[in-house]
Amino acid sequence: MNGSKCDRRKWRPWRWLVASWVLAVILERGGAEVTELDLEERRDERRDLLVLRDTLRSALDLHSNWTGPPCHGERSRWHGVSCDGDGRVVGVALDGAQLAGTLPRGALRAVSRLEALSLRGNALHGALPGLDGLSRLRAIDLSSNRFSGPIPRGYATSLRELARLELQDNLLSGTLPAFEQHGLVVFNVSYNFLQGEVPGTRALRRFPASAFDHNLRLCGEVVNAECREGPTSSSGAPAYGSSSSPVVRPAGDGGRAAAQKHLRFRLAAWSVVAISLIAALVPFAAVFIFLHHKKSQEVRLGGRASAAVTAAEDIKDKVEVEQGRGSGSRSTESAKGAELQFFRADGSASFDLDELFRSTAEMLGKGRLGITYRVTLQAGPVVVVKRLRNMSHVPRRDFTHTMQLLGKLRHENVVDLVACFYSKEEKLVVYEHVPGCSLFELLHGNRGEGRTPLPWPARLSIAQGMARGLAYLHKSLPYFHRPPHGNLKSSNVLVFFSAPHGRQQKQAVPKLTDHGFHPLLPHHAHRLAAAKCPEFARRGGRRLSSRADVYCLGLVLLELVTGKVPVEEDGDLAEWARLALSHEWSTDILDVEIVGDRGRHGDMLRLTEVALLCAAVEPDRRPKVQDIVRMIDEVGGGDGPELDRR
Repeated sequence: MNGSKCDRRKWRPWRWLVASWVLAVILERGGAEVTELDLEERRDERRDLLVLRDTLRSALDLHSNWTGPPCHGERSRWHGVSCDGDGRVVGVALDGAQLAGTLPRGALRAVSRLEALSLRGNALHGALPGLDGLSRLRAIDLSSNRFSGPIPRGYATSLRELARLELQDNLLSGTLPAFEQHGLVVFNVSYNFLQGEVPGTRALRRFPASAFDHNLRLCGEVVNAECREGPTSSSGAPAYGSSSSPVVRPAGDGGRAAAQKHLRFRLAAWSVVAISLIAALVPFAAVFIFLHHKKSQEVRLGGRASAAVTAAEDIKDKVEVEQGRGSGSRSTESAKGAELQFFRADGSASFDLDELFRSTAEMLGKGRLGITYRVTLQAGPVVVVKRLRNMSHVPRRDFTHTMQLLGKLRHENVVDLVACFYSKEEKLVVYEHVPGCSLFELLHGNRGEGRTPLPWPARLSIAQGMARGLAYLHKSLPYFHRPPHGNLKSSNVLVFFSAPHGRQQKQAVPKLTDHGFHPLLPHHAHRLAAAKCPEFARRGGRRLSSRADVYCLGLVLLELVTGKVPVEEDGDLAEWARLALSHEWSTDILDVEIVGDRGRHGDMLRLTEVALLCAAVEPDRRPKVQDIVRMIDEVGGGDGPELDRR
């Protein structure tokens, strides 16, 4: 017995060693499993970031910068990406990175530790990203883009840590979700097309009415606007001439709740006898509403509801006065009241203000000059109507004189001005409809699989047409109307494709639009493209010369060749192109969609040279528009002139 006890005491340390070794193996295997899980999450995180990189277009060349792992410890070598101490991505900030395109569905969903997302000041369009599963997200800034559609409900229900949400200056529609995050300290949805009642949550009550300004039809206690029952347009597009009374129907869940509350109040306040009397009066009310429906004509051009209703009532009253006098003509005298002033002598314009207001409209976009709509008139033709902004100070005489000058212009590369309307509150410009899209959309829209690239011959044809149209404006408008265009950029160049007589292949035909408004905006010239030229800042925003248009043309030509969006800062794209050419990186500047056409590289670089001449820093070094037309015409027909690269 004693021997066996001694044996057990002798082997006890070995037993402890074996147990320790087994425990170490178990811990080691457990740690390997945790590490593998972490590596899988990092791979998914990087995959989603690369999907974002490959889907969007950017002048920052994210393809060459976003390579390798996104995080090296607490630091990141990727532009706009920040990391935490565990080497995980917590922030993406690409403000003003010239991003163009649509965010992929489920963008950044695997970046599970993301706390801040900022894509402010780009050209992104389509729906807002869902951001589902990003429970740590605290700051979102997607302002100054072209996002459309509703605000995802998940922003209010899933992002519980949200402290900052900036969605202003987009094209968002629908109703506001009920945000209830206690930590929400920054909130802005102004300059959109939201409508309906603003939910009266404690979170939204913290913010001033300016956070909701310049929307379509927002109402409620938060914005100090009463929500009253009334019919609304059934379509998503704003209507010009709905005959309903000037009130707004609450939309969404908040609107239904308000309506039910109102109904309960009525039932509680009135007796059965009163309800019977009301029921007896229903037929008379129906007749009255029908008669009122036939007369009332409300102007809905997409701005603030109160301003639009006021303008509609003023216009309607003036039209009725003119019709009561038996005028029936669209003379200059009637234009001084409430009639459209037409500029086509051939009488092809066969509609009046009433028909324009009764027609429904599809919003095409919101720019710095105003909101643009495509209107299908009841008689069939289509026109484009621009509701101008920042022009309440313009006298009738100045506005009419400028419109008459622009209305006389006729050129195949300039959009025709059909008519205009002036009142103290509203100023409308009616253009011919161009069945195409903007040059900006052709160059930057829907980049990725399935896109039809814009080939080099079409780009050269567009460059020739732009130069000819600009030369016509410079020749036709008087000296004091400087710069003649003033707002030349790719989004203001409309392009359609037509087959010339006897040819099967279609040719790209550009038309310049939004031209000639600079003299009417002495205090808002900074909103126009001409303000990008270097001399605008040096001269303190004083009157510009025609060479400002030449500078803008140079930027658009560079955009054609490089496929990059010019940034707001002066000369960035031009300086980048000059640097590339001086280091003999010439083909590196070419758009990837045309770089494969190697036989045309010489023409592409010659057009780049013309563009850099136009974008010279000193105005006196820029060529005249007539010389630009000649140089572009020579690009495809020979070796071209030797040009100074300075």
